[in-house]
Amino acid sequence: MSIAWRGIVAVLLLLAAAALRAQEGEPVSDEVVRDREFGVSARHFGLERRVAMYQWRARDGGYERVWSETPIDSGGYAPGHDNPAFPLRGRRWLATQVTLDDKPLDRSVIEQFGQWRAFRPNFSALPGNLSATFQPEGDGLGSAENPLDPQIGDLRIGWRELTLPPLQGRVVLERGTWFPIAGDPLMPLASTQAPVATGPATWSMPRLTLLFAGLHALLLLALSAQVSRIRYRVKSGLGDGTNNELARWIRVQGNFVEYVPMALLLLALLEVSGAPPAWILAGGSALLVGRLLHAWGLSRHAGTSIGRFTGTALTWGVLFAAAVAAVWRAMA
Repeated sequence: MSIAWRGIVAVLLLLAAAALRAQEGEPVSDEVVRDREFGVSARHFGLERRVAMYQWRARDGGYERVWSETPIDSGGYAPGHDNPAFPLRGRRWLATQVTLDDKPLDRSVIEQFGQWRAFRPNFSALPGNLSATFQPEGDGLGSAENPLDPQIGDLRIGWRELTLPPLQGRVVLERGTWFPIAGDPLMPLASTQAPVATGPATWSMPRLTLLFAGLHALLLLALSAQVSRIRYRVKSGLGDGTNNELARWIRVQGNFVEYVPMALLLLALLEVSGAPPAWILAGGSALLVGRLLHAWGLSRHAGTSIGRFTGTALTWGVLFAAAVAAVWRAMA
């Protein structure tokens, strides 16, 4: 086995080890939390409905109109500045069955490490009585006839889902239940709340895509090192010097650079948008295996081969699936 392929095999072994480590400490829940009133559901660990109403507020001897998630008492306001009653309130639903390595998580773990992030539900299940009142607005729903000119009493509704980061090293198993390790900084869920529909969505690190980006970078370095080694051996500083082996490795490297960045970008955007981790894990793994097979097949000979064909098919498959998923989530 050549030096280059020893390096590529080492990258593959690193992938297996890193993927295993990435799955350690990953909490899971088979429960789907739902806001049945609006037909909204989330496959993470919690769901929160945020409701804001356009209301009058006294300020500096006058009145201003603001979005507020709490009722503003207008009892002492001048005529024409009455706030209507709040017709709908926000609610929160948390999954009751969350496990880590098949052991239950104590509620304190979710409260300490849970992270809320905004998401745009698919409103296809919106009941008919509500679809006559609300229309899609931003990442949520709004009741204003003209979203650019809301009127007193108009509503904005948005949703957030609760996610949990990897918990390895953050929890300890006691009497068959996971609890936070004493001394970890407390970050209660209430401190992570943000006003509904008034700012950008909460951003979270695309950790799985970050893992695969690092692994693909290592593979690119291995391919580049092989090209440099052959250049040095055949004394060709530019082009392929009519050397077939060098020409094949240049195409291996070039093909990698042509496809991998876009695929990783799509995976990162999907992960940030709240796509299930299984999608990212499957896409990243298939992409890396595809690039390894393509490099193996094309580096041996320039014609058709099992490795080259399978590697190309996997790469194109990941790109196509990620592109369709991205368009679907953007339009949902």
